[in-house]
Amino acid sequence: MPRSTSANAFRPTYAVPPGETLVEMLDQRAMTQTDLARRLGVSLKHTNQVIKGAASISAELSLGLEKVLDVPASFWLNRESLFRAALARQSEARDLSKWVDWAKMFPIKELKKRGFIAGDANGVGIVEELLRFLGVATPEAWQETAVAYRRSRRFKSDPYALAAWLRAAENEANQIDAHPYDGDRLMAALAEVRGLTCLHPHEWHPRLVELCAEAGVAFVVMDTFKGARANGATRWLTPRKALVQLSLRYAWEDIFWFTFFHEAGHVLLHRKKDFFLEGLAPSDDEPADRWDDLEREADLFASRMLIPHERESELRTLAIKEIPAFAKELGVAPAIIVGRMQHEKDLLFSQGNELRRRLAFAE
Repeated sequence: MPRSTSANAFRPTYAVPPGETLVEMLDQRAMTQTDLARRLGVSLKHTNQVIKGAASISAELSLGLEKVLDVPASFWLNRESLFRAALARQSEARDLSKWVDWAKMFPIKELKKRGFIAGDANGVGIVEELLRFLGVATPEAWQETAVAYRRSRRFKSDPYALAAWLRAAENEANQIDAHPYDGDRLMAALAEVRGLTCLHPHEWHPRLVELCAEAGVAFVVMDTFKGARANGATRWLTPRKALVQLSLRYAWEDIFWFTFFHEAGHVLLHRKKDFFLEGLAPSDDEPADRWDDLEREADLFASRMLIPHERESELRTLAIKEIPAFAKELGVAPAIIVGRMQHEKDLLFSQGNELRRRLAFAE
């Protein structure tokens, strides 16, 4: 979800210890530190350390100050908490300053333009905003979790742009209220989705999101970031909620729908611990042939869902002018027939494109 708060909201560069307030109150009461120490029943050294901020105000001490100075314990604990948080923020800022160059490897301009991080963020503020967006406390933590999608076989994606695309969709998916995953319900939903392919995106998109959510799948269409060469991805956010995300990288509607059913096939057929991303290579401890088998299974699932196996042979002799009627009979968009015929070389890639629509993100 886009950020609405400013990264440059006022944050003091100094930390004021609650001891300064304590000194002011002692002056008002003409009370010395020695007097305060005696009344609290603590050493003068400890009282002096509290005033300088070298020692914390404990819950017990706050109760003592409440009695001696008639100021609520909650006031002292709150001041102490704010002081320690300010010190921690100063220390963090020093540490994060070393990561500014790392942050700039992400598509910062695009993240700002699309509202995922504050537009006025700069310097360490960019690092802080980026960490919030990524949902991690430190750059080191992100590096530990980002290993999975740095592997690429078929093409080289910018891992930082890819991470931004995946995280942006994950953040949106977290806003989708999905039922617990139900494979039977997902299969039933996919039967209805076939018919949605004939509709305009304004009509099918909200219904598609709804159908998937009812089956325990968050469906997100997320525009890619420059360098993130991905068309689709599937992973499980929790054991009861899957995420299928698509881009419009190839624009043609038949490719979009095939990719959707391909990713849905991964959800239905494969392990929840698997992470599927177009072009992703298997991990070092996983055989490449198994990975290829999973992709082929998902391809076959998509193919059979869109065009029944028993009708595939008819494509070889189908004339272009017959495609709309054949598609209507099957209950799918004509583009799906054209795309399959082009893929199988029953049509040239220059033929039938007047029956295919291009999809685009609204400006």
